[in-house]
Amino acid sequence: MQHYFIDKPHSADDYFEFKDGVLGLELCFRSCDSIFSKDKIDDGTRALLNAIAKNETLSGCGLDLGCGLGVIGIALIKHYGVTMQMVDINATAVSLTKQNLIKNNVQHSAVAFVSDGFNAVEGSFDFIVSNPPIKTGKTLLFSLMEGAKEHMKVGAPLILVIRKNLGMESLKKHLTSLFNNCEIIARDKGYYILKSVKLGN
Repeated sequence: MQHYFIDKPHSADDYFEFKDGVLGLELCFRSCDSIFSKDKIDDGTRALLNAIAKNETLSGCGLDLGCGLGVIGIALIKHYGVTMQMVDINATAVSLTKQNLIKNNVQHSAVAFVSDGFNAVEGSFDFIVSNPPIKTGKTLLFSLMEGAKEHMKVGAPLILVIRKNLGMESLKKHLTSLFNNCEIIARDKGYYILKSVKLGN
């Protein structure tokens, strides 16, 4: 997984396109060999989007943290009519997200840019969603959660997907400590969807 954080040169042969569906939407993506879940919508992202659509009513401007190809942000724009900021540490992923926003006709509803965590992120959001980089370790993951809280409006939800066997319990405990709340809003084939809400002072 660590290779994902190091951009490497790509030849034209590394790039390709695929179509996949989620939330009743048919989406088209340009991708390349070094990107996470390069040729399909991964099960965790699918579980996250299905849980959000079933349980949440999102509005306003959200953040897709670790956007990869842009699947989460694009699907939420189309499903809810929200606007999105979409960030990733990987410049190739961000470039592909920009192309995929155009391919799916939502380029006017989102901006995508490179950010190491929240380093380049400004402002506060009505919601934050993420399929976070679990395998990079708890230290990075927990720091991302703390950064998320700093960039959330009061009442905003943070919604994440994590596999139970990759640290769900410890993440839930950390979120509960950080936000004073954390609930499991869905379970799907080993994936757990966690939600914490930023409370007022």
